[in-house]
Amino acid sequence: MREIVGFIGLGTMGAPMARNLAKAGYEVVVYDVDASVRERLAEDIGGQAAVTPADFAGAHAIVTMLPTSRIVASALLDWDGGIPAHLDAGAVVIDMSSSDPTETVDLGERLAEAGVALVDAPVSGGVLKAEAGSLAIMLGGDSEEALERALPVIEAMSETVFRTGKLGSGHAMKALNNYVAAAATTAACEALIAGERFGLDQQTMVDIFNASTGQSWVTTNVLGQHVVSRTFNTGFALGLYAKDVGIARHLTEALDQPAPVCHAVSATLNDALADLGNVDHAAAMTYWEQLRAGASAVHSES
Repeated sequence: MREIVGFIGLGTMGAPMARNLAKAGYEVVVYDVDASVRERLAEDIGGQAAVTPADFAGAHAIVTMLPTSRIVASALLDWDGGIPAHLDAGAVVIDMSSSDPTETVDLGERLAEAGVALVDAPVSGGVLKAEAGSLAIMLGGDSEEALERALPVIEAMSETVFRTGKLGSGHAMKALNNYVAAAATTAACEALIAGERFGLDQQTMVDIFNASTGQSWVTTNVLGQHVVSRTFNTGFALGLYAKDVGIARHLTEALDQPAPVCHAVSATLNDALADLGNVDHAAAMTYWEQLRAGASAVHSES
């Protein structure tokens, strides 16, 4: 009999990840708040669409890929009496969402009271790597037994797994990684705007960044292809960027650690999101250009 894995959250990342679990030989029980999405995917992969928590009975693992920690907790514990009541002893929840690490620790305690272990395993790599089953995973957890149970499930969706430490450490690492990327994005876009105003060509600037000490993943993979070209089509939404940096900011606050750069990056992304809506994150460049235009107008008037 094939092992059963439940998968909750069938968005642009979750759906291909669930498909890869089915390809790996698991019997996958899927759930999404959109009934048409879960039913269509279940049919595509030869799995089952869950309607109630009882449909996850017998699952070896439950994978969550949802927008926030609070939604993860609600899906697991608040839905018709909760999913843990229907799981066998030894089942593990694998939260692959970009969750708040402090809330992950709290959720781990609540699940432990119900006899279920939790590991956090957020992903990096985007939709293409989700489809290819080659995501990078940051894996945290307190129970070595639970980690070992979760690992085969995780490896069916990933290429590289980094063991980060205690429960919540994977989510902390994901947020901090995205904060570093967002800081690079913000700095690079500000530099392009200033350079162009002085008379530099933006693509020339990108080429020099990539041959010099300003090089980063952002300058290599985002600036030329999506910012200078004005296509703004990275596949990663500004709202998610702002959320992840907000998690990093919240973590520094919980640790009582001064982090002025993190706070500044979080603030400017939130401002861009409020102004532009949930556009592609590279389109934040247009918000910073508006700020420049406004500052130029004020300077001219004065």
